[in-house]
Amino acid sequence: MKITALLPMLLALLVSGAPALAQTTAQSSPEDRQRFVTIVHKLEKTPLDAGVRSDRGWAIQWLTDAPDVSVTVCSDMLGGVLEERYAQHPIVIAQYMLGMGAFVVEHPDKASDSDAVQLAGVESALTVYRAVRADQPSPALDKLAALKDRGELPGFVRQTFRKKCKGGG
Repeated sequence: MKITALLPMLLALLVSGAPALAQTTAQSSPEDRQRFVTIVHKLEKTPLDAGVRSDRGWAIQWLTDAPDVSVTVCSDMLGGVLEERYAQHPIVIAQYMLGMGAFVVEHPDKASDSDAVQLAGVESALTVYRAVRADQPSPALDKLAALKDRGELPGFVRQTFRKKCKGGG
């Protein structure tokens, strides 16, 4: 898994001891891929339910270990949410990463389209944000949600990835 500007605290909170990453030609099992996608979509609907923490942990670990699914994480894609004191940012950031992974699994023909992969991750994160927003709003995520509502999110994602995220362009 290629991770740029990885959020160490996120992984410290959600994953314990991820093994070293290596490039291989191995494939993840179809059952694990399906389980991963199912969990990601479940997290979008019920991100704060009691039972989802272990599922989220499994999904993050699977994505970290999957030899054939790779995503690039760039915190700039979430519009500065890390600079805020937003209590739910770990699950929003995790969902961004997981949403990209689910997109790659569901659309392997688009796995190399960084704009599409990043957009899927940001949209998944915004879906989770909308589900938890009542607890505490985030000005940064509200701005992203407004961009989405106006149809401007794809342009933001494309521009941000190319200008601020390593590997963009």
